[in-house]
Amino acid sequence: MRQTPAGLILVALVSFACARGDRTGAREAESAVSPVAGASRLSRSAGLPPPVLPAMCPEGAGDPQAACTGDVPGLHFDQVYRAVDELLERHPELYDPERVIGHDGYKVLNDEAFYLGVAGILQAQGLCAVWDYEQLQIKTSPAASESYVLLDQKSFIRRDDRVLNFTCAPAAFPIDPALIVDRVRVGFYGIRCDGDREPPRNGQGLLPVDCTGYVTATPKKADDSDVDPRVHGPEIEWQLVPLGGRVILANYSDITFNKVVKGYSPGDVRLCATVQGHQGCMNIKVIP
Repeated sequence: MRQTPAGLILVALVSFACARGDRTGAREAESAVSPVAGASRLSRSAGLPPPVLPAMCPEGAGDPQAACTGDVPGLHFDQVYRAVDELLERHPELYDPERVIGHDGYKVLNDEAFYLGVAGILQAQGLCAVWDYEQLQIKTSPAASESYVLLDQKSFIRRDDRVLNFTCAPAAFPIDPALIVDRVRVGFYGIRCDGDREPPRNGQGLLPVDCTGYVTATPKKADDSDVDPRVHGPEIEWQLVPLGGRVILANYSDITFNKVVKGYSPGDVRLCATVQGHQGCMNIKVIP
């Protein structure tokens, strides 16, 4: 089964070089009215660094155009699953032995700890192995890399015919986060008006005077899925461009990817956000 690079090579770590690890926000809630719905993005991802990379890891960036295939098992397939078994033996608290699919396809209780643990065991064995927040990446030279999706969507371990792995030539990681971000979506995720006044729908781009809109900026991949906040990092630059209308712009708590906008006088304004060199804007029409 051939896989296009756009569908697979979403593999960067922030400010990542293969011989050294260094890493550094609210996911859209289109139907939400409360700003709290958009405030969880960065807080969910904080506090868990990727594993430290071994000094022997080959240097060099990954190729965004690498050809990736899932037709044959990777060279490190057996080694990866021995590492999975070793992790489960060392840390039985990571899985539920009573919930299983097929042969030892246990339910994992902490996806992040599971992936980091497997990567750490493989690193100790001399492999360049990292978790890119989506899959396990292995690189033994700039010529090739392997990736493994070890868990299914319900966090059960994939084994046997459920295994999902790919081999890429040349190596498909690491990739600059700026290449992962395709665009930045800026839009309302909630609007509130005092009293009985009915607020406009989020997608209309309308903001009545004295009503408050809650805006979020969301970096997107080329396939329109969200870029993990740990990949694009916490840096964002906002710009407000008056086009005849006026609004009051304020921060929302410490969530830098959110803004609060209050309509002040009728007319148009443009609100833009720049992440990893990609700028996205929304047009807001302030109405009476």
